[in-house]
Amino acid sequence: MTEAIVTVAIAAVLAVALVLFFRSLAREQVRAAEAETRRIQAVLDDVKDIAWSNRDIAPDLSTIIIDTIRTSERSYRPELS
Repeated sequence: MTEAIVTVAIAAVLAVALVLFFRSLAREQVRAAEAETRRIQAVLDDVKDIAWSNRDIAPDLSTIIIDTIRTSERSYRPELS
């Protein structure tokens, strides 16, 4: 009887440990994805700034770049519209 209780207790502890481990992995993946999103957004912001500040060199191309990025941002993040 006590062996069964010990076995159940060990199984419960292992189950809790596994759940906590996988939740930790999921949180880390979310943090990594958020960091990557911030990095990519920073790159896009830089590209927009470069296109805007150099618009006198290639006005048509600058407009295309800026409009393409803005259109993409609006379609993925409706709060910007």
